[in-house]
Amino acid sequence: MNSIVYNTKTRLKICGMLCLLPAVLIAGRLFYLQTFRHDEFSAKTEKSIYSELAEDRIRGNILDVNGNLMAESLRTHSCAVLKKYVNDKTKAIDVLSSNLNISKKELSAKWNKSDNFFYVEKKIKPDVYAKLTQEIKDNKLTGIELSPEYERIRPFDDLAIDLIGVSNSKNYGLSGIEQLFNNELSHDIGRKRAMRARRGQVIYERALKEEENVSDIYLTIDTLAQYHVEEVLKKYVTANEAQRGMAIVQDPNTGFIIAAASYPAKDGQSMPFQFTYEPGSTFKAITAAAAIDSGVATNKSLMHFEEENKWQVTPGFAVRDAKRNKSMTVSYMMEVSSNRGAAKLAVDLGAKDFSNYIKFFGFGTRTDIGFQGEAKGTVRPHNQWTKIDTATAGYGYGISLTGVQLITAYSAMANGGFLMQPHIISKIQGADGKVYAKAKANKIRKVIKPQTAKDMTEIMKNVVTIGTAKKARVPGYTVAGKTGTAEKSEQGSYAKKSHIVSFCGFLPASKPAYTVLFVLDQPAKPIFGGESAAPAFAEIGARLMSIYGIPKDDVPTEAIAPKK
Repeated sequence: MNSIVYNTKTRLKICGMLCLLPAVLIAGRLFYLQTFRHDEFSAKTEKSIYSELAEDRIRGNILDVNGNLMAESLRTHSCAVLKKYVNDKTKAIDVLSSNLNISKKELSAKWNKSDNFFYVEKKIKPDVYAKLTQEIKDNKLTGIELSPEYERIRPFDDLAIDLIGVSNSKNYGLSGIEQLFNNELSHDIGRKRAMRARRGQVIYERALKEEENVSDIYLTIDTLAQYHVEEVLKKYVTANEAQRGMAIVQDPNTGFIIAAASYPAKDGQSMPFQFTYEPGSTFKAITAAAAIDSGVATNKSLMHFEEENKWQVTPGFAVRDAKRNKSMTVSYMMEVSSNRGAAKLAVDLGAKDFSNYIKFFGFGTRTDIGFQGEAKGTVRPHNQWTKIDTATAGYGYGISLTGVQLITAYSAMANGGFLMQPHIISKIQGADGKVYAKAKANKIRKVIKPQTAKDMTEIMKNVVTIGTAKKARVPGYTVAGKTGTAEKSEQGSYAKKSHIVSFCGFLPASKPAYTVLFVLDQPAKPIFGGESAAPAFAEIGARLMSIYGIPKDDVPTEAIAPKK
């Protein structure tokens, strides 16, 4: 009997435990979900009630060195339709059509093609936005959203577009400065958390926590100088039927780029920093400076040749000149742009020393000016040079460079011998007014002696007054510079009918304020730097002297003689 009672009680206990097991399992599951997966399900629940409304964030400005706006963002609105929330389709089409100047037929077609959401119009003007908002409210329409966004505009239109670049409707820089400094100029798109009613109306919203950290980018570019440089560049590219061209203006004392232009211009593609070419005779100034600075020659010492119009570098290679003479000074070599003289100076220097000077002047390496896609040019190691390579490098063949490299090298001769770090960014200033970065005049290194710089200035003044660059003269100012005409390399050989012509120089020569480089790629006529590039330099130089009020330094003696 006791055994039966015991078995019955045991069975009841087991049955009771089995009955409790589902409840325990359910309680355990609820505990797990509420404790360990609370955040996950809470977010899902909140997502079904709330939605995030994206709001475009204003983008930082791009300004010139004087604070003139070159790119800014203006607030506009876009209009979109959420079809499933629209309470009156006919009235909605009427209101949208009349305010946004879109035909009802076009709007209906767009409506029928879309699944649920579609944009009706973007970049809505403020007055249209105000009227449309009021009519939506008056007619109690739902499902129509007017969202704020920002349109990127350039007050000076396409001025410096190759430098500034563009950004898209999503507040993202695509090219140029806009892309390079995208993190500084932009911010994550601002978002608001919103609760929608059944018909889609936003009945509650609050801004999510976010930081305001957009910055403004100030360039070293001066819009006034940039305008004049672009105007002259376009004029001479067109007049000389050139394929393209570029022009740069630099302050030789600071390295700051005052203007940099390409024509034809394309956003984010800047010839001054990205285009490489063999410089031809403008490189003779580098050769002459290296020879004088090293003591291989002076500006008055004579170079002698066995023949009047050619120099036999090796048994199979000779350098020829149009001018016939058996001797010449360094100054005369520059004045008449003698290939023989430049080649002999390079060979007398030797490949190693000449190569060192070329590198000291900054060729063969990027300037680190900070522009996307900056090229470094080509300078082969001197131990790979033959005697012919050394000779041809003396007059600017066999090496390639960028415009910013060449103008910075000429600026070193203008400022007394220092290679300056070139800059296109003046400063970066945050929304709080704090300056996070600021460009300073930075001397990279001393490349030539002050006396060498003085000698080169005098030599290049003669190039302009009595040499190949008479058309580079600017009335009232002394100019120092050098012309360049180089045949372009095509498929391993030099094309006789394809040229790069250029002029690089600085003014006033007595106290240089600006260094200017002007380059034309494949002009149809004329094909010489002294005929096509030098006049363009003169026009840019004259405009710079005028707009910045630079005192004249080339006034006739009788004009400044004291009165008796």
